[in-house]
Amino acid sequence: MKKINKLLARMMGVALWIGIIFLFLFTPNVTQFFKKESLNVFMWSGIVDPKLFDEFQKETGIHVNVSYFGGNEELIVKLLATKGYGYDMIVPSDYAVQFLIDHNLLKELDKSHLDFYEKIDPVFLGHYFDPENKYSIPAEWYVLGLGINKNYFKQGLPLASWATVFDPNIMPQNIGLTNDSRETINLAINYKYGKLRAINGHEVKEVTKILQRQKQHAEAYTDFRGDFLLEAGNCPVVVISNQYAWKSVQENEHLEFVIPKEGTFLNLENYVIPKTSTKEQEVYKLMNFLFERKGQEHNFNEYSWLSTRKDADYMYSIPALKDSIETIRAGKAQLFRNVLTDEQVNDIWLAVKGG
Repeated sequence: MKKINKLLARMMGVALWIGIIFLFLFTPNVTQFFKKESLNVFMWSGIVDPKLFDEFQKETGIHVNVSYFGGNEELIVKLLATKGYGYDMIVPSDYAVQFLIDHNLLKELDKSHLDFYEKIDPVFLGHYFDPENKYSIPAEWYVLGLGINKNYFKQGLPLASWATVFDPNIMPQNIGLTNDSRETINLAINYKYGKLRAINGHEVKEVTKILQRQKQHAEAYTDFRGDFLLEAGNCPVVVISNQYAWKSVQENEHLEFVIPKEGTFLNLENYVIPKTSTKEQEVYKLMNFLFERKGQEHNFNEYSWLSTRKDADYMYSIPALKDSIETIRAGKAQLFRNVLTDEQVNDIWLAVKGG
């Protein structure tokens, strides 16, 4: 009898742990059972003030469950594993949207339910990953540039060029770099070959060498703290998005944000609906709410959210952001693309980071 009781106890323990693992993996699915009118949103952290979701609930009665991902790769892996079940709206970047469309994971949008669509700046519409915006709504943007601490350059500022962070002859000793493997590799390809394109085996080796030489000058690889590296004086130059640079530049006269003369890269974050969601009407209500000018200006002030609305004039009195939008309008900002396989990206990044 004691042996049977021990066996039952072990089986119950195993069942409990399986249940806990299931809850962690499929939390969005579970939460739907507890709230009849609810939406499950999967997005980047730190771009929308959670208070806005509370306001949305007060206004509509719809509760929003938000979970966060740390990168597009994480988002893609989870969407492939779940087929999108348990999510009602997600916020992927441009090249990830293309991947999700190609894998038949997104629902076509009915724009007749979107009261803001005509207010989106046309420069953010009709890009390669969704030419007719059948599946995606551009919600936020940023461009990459160089953050410069002018105190380090008594004899004149460095070149406003990507060579400043790729050419070992002019690179400062300590530079800050983005930790996004795909973005960093794409920047290197664009620098080496003058445009972003697929590369062969020999060219993969050349790009790897460029990034390995660059690593010798790297103080840190970071996606979110390039502004801190500048302000703290750790790096005289960092690769940084205008989204994270503009406040530091505004508050510190010895800092500057410049867009390289060769042009730059534009990143778009987009609202999409997984094909498996059955709550598109509620999602359209949330999209309309999040696109209200008042809320977008609030997110700009609190989280540096860069709106895609064409009437977001509150942003363009800031030189770093005015220069950025003018660069986009001039056609000197291209989007990141999936020009490499995942295996190529992983091999290059391992050789750089592990070398």
